[in-house]
Amino acid sequence: MNRVEVKDTTRADHRFQDGALPHVSGVKSFQILRANREHPETADGFGWTYNHAPMLVKAYDTFFCEYLSNPVDEHEVPGHTLLTRSSDGIQWEKPVVAFPVMTVDTAPYLGPRSSLLKPQMETVPHQRMGFYLDRNGVLLILSFYGIVHDRHMSMPCDGWGIGRAVRRIFPDGSLGDIFFLLFNEPAGFTRENTHLFPHYTESSDDALIHACEELLNNGPVMRQMYEEQRFDRNLFPNSGAEALSYYTARDGRMVGVYKKSLVSYSEDQGKTWTSPEKHMSIHTLSGKVWGQRTSDDRYALLYNPTFDGQHRWPIAMVTGEDGYSFDHLMAVTGDMSPQRYGGLDKNLGPQYLRGIAEHHLSPMEKDLHLVYSNNKEDIWISHIPVPVSSCGAKEGNLDWDHGFPEELGVYSPSWAPVRIRNGALVLMDQDPYDRAAVEAALGSMTSGTVELVFSAIQVSEGNRVTIELQDPCGKVIFQMLLSHDHTVFMRMDGRIEPFAEWKPEMQLHLRIDLETDRASLHVRLNQKEKTILFNASVNEIARIFVATKMHIPRLSTLDDCGKYGTKDQVLPQAGEPVSPTEIRIEQLSWKHAST
Repeated sequence: MNRVEVKDTTRADHRFQDGALPHVSGVKSFQILRANREHPETADGFGWTYNHAPMLVKAYDTFFCEYLSNPVDEHEVPGHTLLTRSSDGIQWEKPVVAFPVMTVDTAPYLGPRSSLLKPQMETVPHQRMGFYLDRNGVLLILSFYGIVHDRHMSMPCDGWGIGRAVRRIFPDGSLGDIFFLLFNEPAGFTRENTHLFPHYTESSDDALIHACEELLNNGPVMRQMYEEQRFDRNLFPNSGAEALSYYTARDGRMVGVYKKSLVSYSEDQGKTWTSPEKHMSIHTLSGKVWGQRTSDDRYALLYNPTFDGQHRWPIAMVTGEDGYSFDHLMAVTGDMSPQRYGGLDKNLGPQYLRGIAEHHLSPMEKDLHLVYSNNKEDIWISHIPVPVSSCGAKEGNLDWDHGFPEELGVYSPSWAPVRIRNGALVLMDQDPYDRAAVEAALGSMTSGTVELVFSAIQVSEGNRVTIELQDPCGKVIFQMLLSHDHTVFMRMDGRIEPFAEWKPEMQLHLRIDLETDRASLHVRLNQKEKTILFNASVNEIARIFVATKMHIPRLSTLDDCGKYGTKDQVLPQAGEPVSPTEIRIEQLSWKHAST
């Protein structure tokens, strides 16, 4: 019997936020929400800084993202579920409340801590599945209403919550009334004693009723609800595990992957499942795992490739042919911003990833789309080109006439956006703790030429724009820097030395001819040129990297920990933009000497 196995013996080095792994080529990452306590109007309107567990669907030619939100801490009272949408997956609307905070009568509660509950309590939401799109194109959004009497002793997903709520999303993005899909009867909450919302069968919307009943008969989707309603033996006759993601393998068998390297299987399209078992070749811990069949008829697993659950970086992926055997560990995410707002159990790094579920995937959708939170405070989406590769072509000539080229990797925070304007690729930056960046894979170059035509409009004081050539592990063999005082620096022999000058909007033509055998490169910037040695020992050049800052300030390290943070641990001026940096790239090209 086939079993899931990651055959690659590569191990992520999580001293580095990309794990020192090869990067997946062409990943385009955009920040959906930047948490802001000081200026809520620029974020969610509430100023809440715990934002986590996003879910994703595409319907009505629109991306929808749902996520949990609390004021400061995980599982904190109160909490609500927010919804945002985007027509292009790049620019996202301001979130709206999909499932509001409610006050519930706790008298029906049958859980182990009834004596500790107040007569009435505010709710905290939780969801391991968020959307359902039925065969008629009716889109549902769902969340589970939980009870937390003490966030150190109980959770909204501990099996003793109230029930699962549902409402309809219409094509224009508007939301229908809220109903209960399921009451959590083993916890004491029934249709007769719980009156927050009516049962879905009381709706006057026949399409909603039909969609709910179709959902209730969908085995793998229902299996995702195990954790919150684990004591309902009618729903779950055998035990499950946390955060099921499922896909159908090539042999028709369904595979379920969970947190903590657990895997289970279904022989009947998800109606029944084997008990989850450890598959230790999947090196992960408490972050979620995502698995899916990709548009090229292959398979991908994505997860945090580390057993350190507090430092969840990077998001990495492996791919395979049959849904069981996976190889070639690659990083989807690189450096990401530090945690700006402390809070309890706010694990660090990009985590809790979710894509578009198998039963929602359109055959027209080529890319793999992935949402996740960073530091449990910001929400992100990455669009991953398929076929998935980390290599790149041996020759490239990128322009922006038809949007972002597939070969271009993009890292675009809300306050440091990467956009195409007036025929140029524009990198802006006003974020005190992040940067805009782009990169392109160079096809394992050992000898060849890289050219970049660009201009700097402005560089903020104390900042340096960076242009780098890196090997697959991130070693920098070439680095050019542009400073606020219009000086161009170059790293040579381990030192950063002045090389030339730049002026605002002056076109700069950078050409680099390199040979790894000689560990040397010839640099020409307009009329200035110089031959220098590599700044690191490498076998090949993997990518060119351009960013609005030399480093992300206060980048998280293994010495940082988000578990025991407090609301007082806030980075200075976390919610305030800084003076802008702007660069414009007109053209990027490369060619191997052998071609």
